[in-house]
Amino acid sequence: MGGKLARSYTDNPLRFFTFGLLGFLALLTTAMLLLQTPNPLSRQPFPDAHEYLNAADRLAHGQGYTTTVRDNLYSPHGQKAVNPPRFPPGTSLVLAPFAVIGTYPGNVELGARLIVVGLVVATAWAAFTLAGWYAALLAALFVSTSEFLVRNSQVVMSDALAVLLIVLCLPLIRRPFRRSAYLLGLIAGYGFVVRESGLIVVVCVLLAARGWDRLRVAVAAAVPIVGLALYNWTTFGAPWRTGYTYWLDGFRIYSLNYVLRHPWPESDIYYAYSLRLFHLLGHNHAGYSALEPNLWFYPLIVLGFSAVFGPPWIPFVGLIAAAWRWRLPEAQFTLLLAALTALFYMPNFGQDARYMAGPCILLTAWASAALVIVARRVRLRHGGQSAEVFAHSPMTATSETAAS
Repeated sequence: MGGKLARSYTDNPLRFFTFGLLGFLALLTTAMLLLQTPNPLSRQPFPDAHEYLNAADRLAHGQGYTTTVRDNLYSPHGQKAVNPPRFPPGTSLVLAPFAVIGTYPGNVELGARLIVVGLVVATAWAAFTLAGWYAALLAALFVSTSEFLVRNSQVVMSDALAVLLIVLCLPLIRRPFRRSAYLLGLIAGYGFVVRESGLIVVVCVLLAARGWDRLRVAVAAAVPIVGLALYNWTTFGAPWRTGYTYWLDGFRIYSLNYVLRHPWPESDIYYAYSLRLFHLLGHNHAGYSALEPNLWFYPLIVLGFSAVFGPPWIPFVGLIAAAWRWRLPEAQFTLLLAALTALFYMPNFGQDARYMAGPCILLTAWASAALVIVARRVRLRHGGQSAEVFAHSPMTATSETAAS
């Protein structure tokens, strides 16, 4: 084995140097995510992170999915000591085991960082199923250095977990067999328990599935979805009512009026610098404010007009690659997810690039695969010339002299 590897390295040292360098960088940047220092509680997003942390701790100590965080002080429920959280229980359920050991909130924050690292691994796996190890390492390097993952390693939000579940769907769609169809359905369905927009993922998986796999996915996805419906029914009085209606009753979360304007200007927005690079975000006396309406803000994010999810334009490369292979189920899943996610958030009252994280990171995996495939074709066409140049390089000549 060692002799075979040594001969392969001698035959093409440039290939193994590239592989080793990519592997080292990917491992280094992924480890740096795990070592990130979390933001203090006062700088964690409110009420999102505060509720996820508090609810996970209360779940771990047998107090149910409840929170002592006062989500909305103007709500009639704001005076109660204990309330149901605004958000679905999926994220806090995953984080609850980390709250059993260690000191709060650091123990739960560690769980959140592990989810971020898991997202890097899942993206690498997705790219690996598309084009092998080089694509996996390239995708891991792209996403592990992105502002999206760096920031999510410092805060406790549902974004990284929601995207992790989305990305896991791609390799399961690509390598279908009976048991993986059930697993695929459970993962997609649980995404709905993490965030209501996860219903889009279930729809896309069902549309991309083939034959009897579609029924298996539907049956498995129904389990967590029905569980969430029962929770909503017993907690809020109806399967379709959520923590949003509990805390923000009467507030219009979705409206066609939001499509043509930025509906919710904020003084401080996540990923402000990366969005400002392409003038999707402006700055005034009150702080950062979006300039683009939802109608084309989300399509521009998918097309790579930001550096939130990695190098700019990479999602656009992935979009071309997925469109080129549109007959494949995994390509159909990716394209449908990008289109339907953008449409879903256009009438939403808020505007945030992170809502497009799932499609963009999937497209990063596709782009990594495309770049590797193109590089392989170039190498096959011009590899002999490169090898001849390398053979006469000063480094090779020095090593031959030393060997003699």
